Amino acid sequence: MDKNQELPFEDISKTPNDLTATNTLLRMVEGLAFRYRWATENLSEENIKFKPHPTSMSVEEVNAHIFDLVDSTFRVFGGEKQNKDSLNSFHKLRIKSLNILADLSERLKEMSDEDLSEIEKNTSRKLPFWYWINGPLADALTHVGQITSWRRIAGNPQLKGINVFIGNSDKIEGNG
Repeated sequence: MDKNQELPFEDISKTPNDLTATNTLLRMVEGLAFRYRWATENLSEENIKFKPHPTSMSVEEVNAHIFDLVDSTFRVFGGEKQNKDSLNSFHKLRIKSLNILADLSERLKEMSDEDLSEIEKNTSRKLPFWYWINGPLADALTHVGQITSWRRIAGNPQLKGINVFIGNSDKIEGNG
């Protein structure tokens, strides 16, 4: 996998047409993926190893945890467990996480609210759907925020031109 390959979620400014439970979840996944993509863009090896305190996880360790959260959420929505052992670098985990989120996004685009309700009934742990929002998805967003903050502390702030409110990037020459 080439770390410079074209990655999904450069722009999420196109929004769903209908306000439904499934589209709301879709937008949360897209928002997570967009923020993650840009929080992890152009990190140096020094940034990847950075930890703001000796007892903190490094950016690399946080990235591995985000992968686990994304993978577990993907499996709840019918995806297959991913082989993390073969993803032996920050960049490979990043690319795989973004691709899993893209696959999850496509699955959600094809689901009705009724399909979403059936998933809740069929999960092996019989957990309410809502727990996936306040659990793994919220946790992943928190960790993306950590990466954004830690890269700033390490002297490599997020690229200019990234608008997380609208979900687009106005990549400036030399930034992307």
